[in-house]
Amino acid sequence: MRTLVSGTKILPLSLTIAFIITMLILSPVLETFGESEIKYKDNNIYSKVNFISTSTNNSYVSENTGSPDINNISSNIEKAVIIMFDRGYKSQFTVAKPILDKYGFKASFFVICSFIDGAGYHKLSNGSELYHNISNPETNIAMSWDEIKQLYKEGHDIESHGKEHRDLRKSSSEELEHEIAESKKCLSDQGLKPTYFQFPNNKGNGNSTVLKMVSRFFDFGLADHSKLMFLNCDGWVNHGFKTQSYKYQHDCNPFSADGTPTRTNKYSIREWSHDRQHSKLNNKNPLLAPHGTEISDKMFIEFIKVVEAQNLYNSKAGKIVAVPIIGYHSIANSSNFDTSIELFDREMNYLHTNGFKVLKLTDLGYDEKANHFYIR
Repeated sequence: MRTLVSGTKILPLSLTIAFIITMLILSPVLETFGESEIKYKDNNIYSKVNFISTSTNNSYVSENTGSPDINNISSNIEKAVIIMFDRGYKSQFTVAKPILDKYGFKASFFVICSFIDGAGYHKLSNGSELYHNISNPETNIAMSWDEIKQLYKEGHDIESHGKEHRDLRKSSSEELEHEIAESKKCLSDQGLKPTYFQFPNNKGNGNSTVLKMVSRFFDFGLADHSKLMFLNCDGWVNHGFKTQSYKYQHDCNPFSADGTPTRTNKYSIREWSHDRQHSKLNNKNPLLAPHGTEISDKMFIEFIKVVEAQNLYNSKAGKIVAVPIIGYHSIANSSNFDTSIELFDREMNYLHTNGFKVLKLTDLGYDEKANHFYIR
């Protein structure tokens, strides 16, 4: 019988060929979905449940081999995710809310006051700030104040995304205070109690003047992006999450010892933008329909990668130390990077089926002495 050498063992050629054929068949599946629900005991597989994604940043990659470290993926620690919506699109109420209701989920909604008032808002285009006019009543793309108050009444967060969505980096002191303070006042005038401020365009959190102004009127803020939000803002130092957004930080103090803003802090909480990832996939796959089956499947895989990325860090810590914050805009097919109704429902169903604890931002508490977040 012909044999091939494998390490120190001699394998029959027939078994070797069978093994190679099996791996060729399974390789695309394993590469795409990984094995984070495979259970291990003494490094031996004893049961398989299903396949889910593993190839996210460095979360499932061995530092020594560069390969998926699947032994560390499964976790008995409760998994959590925060769902948030941006700007205040009508579809968030008419489309997203019924789906959230179906699964019993609550979310955080960040609204632009001028957008809800029907007057439009400012947006950046190639570095220039332009006014986006939506005054045509037939457009009807923003929620009404009654719809926003209904969300609040039913237990969702309503938070600020600015008065007119201005670029805070280029605002005068008066303009800065108007954009931030008036955004809180307009929500308060509707009987709402915002405590979070989302930086328009995710810009300005690195400016100490802007950061101090935000801190005058709000308890917390969101700015910029990351696949995971570490509750202690210590992803790099204590957990090996090697991204610049957490470098050198041990807590969520907004300012370093020399008075400069820290990268990630209580006013610079980081989200993972669903739209941003969708846009990247569209650019990489220009021949595929933006809301077709292929792109939707790719987006669903990316979504799973992000929500499951916490497993490695939380299991090592023995508690929840990292939570993904998933940010959506419009739930529709109006633009190429919107989230379709079908995909949004599919993603929410995944969270529900897999036992995720779905949170609002106000479900996070903050320890002022230790400068870190915790789940209430």
